[in-house]
Amino acid sequence: MGTTNTGVRRIVRALGIGIAAAALLAAPGCRKEGGPQRLVLATTTSVRDCGLLDALAAEFTKETGITVAPIAVGSGEAMRMGRDGNADVLLVHDPAGERKLLDDGIACEDRELMRSRFLVVGPASDPAGIRGLSDAAEVFRRLAEGKAPFVSRGDDSGTHRLEKRLWEAAGAAPAGDWYVSTGSGMIQTLRVANEKQGYCLVDLATALKARGEAELETLVDSDDVAWANLYSVLLLCPAKFPSLHHDAARRFADFLSTGAGRGLIESFGRAEHGRPVFELPPAAAPAP
Repeated sequence: MGTTNTGVRRIVRALGIGIAAAALLAAPGCRKEGGPQRLVLATTTSVRDCGLLDALAAEFTKETGITVAPIAVGSGEAMRMGRDGNADVLLVHDPAGERKLLDDGIACEDRELMRSRFLVVGPASDPAGIRGLSDAAEVFRRLAEGKAPFVSRGDDSGTHRLEKRLWEAAGAAPAGDWYVSTGSGMIQTLRVANEKQGYCLVDLATALKARGEAELETLVDSDDVAWANLYSVLLLCPAKFPSLHHDAARRFADFLSTGAGRGLIESFGRAEHGRPVFELPPAAAPAP
């Protein structure tokens, strides 16, 4: 896909997201007087696509009466929304970007909520020869050398940001007809990868949700730290954004990290997949 078309799509999407966020924040139920009835959450698409977001939002609303109004985008866009004051709270998975928000005084607290990992899926024939490898740099070096189709989200999401770091670690700069950038979310990107019988970097939760829809196989599934997928909730600084709903945002963060939400995260996926999709971070794990 041409870079010009992708760039236009990103501009249009960003404008739409900004308008939607402004409308939500300006809605009567979001005004500060009398307490908020709606909390604007900027979050990554993977949390929505796997079904976890719906479960968490419904339970939080049942417990508090506050409706969660999610805007699911890539982590990069979600963090830009936070930087612009267009969301009350963030749920993202890009540790480097999160540190920048803290350093710049945009966010005042970053709580790790859950952990998973990234996989590489691809055609059963595996022309790049990456099946069973765990070294991320070696995987991406082979992908670059083989030039078999690789489909990237290309949307500045947490997944896309990790992908770029892995190409860099491999000493590669992907370009050419074999490298396809969708500018889309994970589900759509997987569909394109399936159509092209190409490789794709995908989060475990979405891969499990999409299982059965694609012919692609999981070729790399490693516990090596390079493939770690860490999700956090970020609270924005009241001094920087006094009009946001900070009390409600903190209630949501507490619900996720120490309240009923933690149990939902820990058990999510067991019934559907026969295994948990996420793990709690060591500090949040319940005592034996």
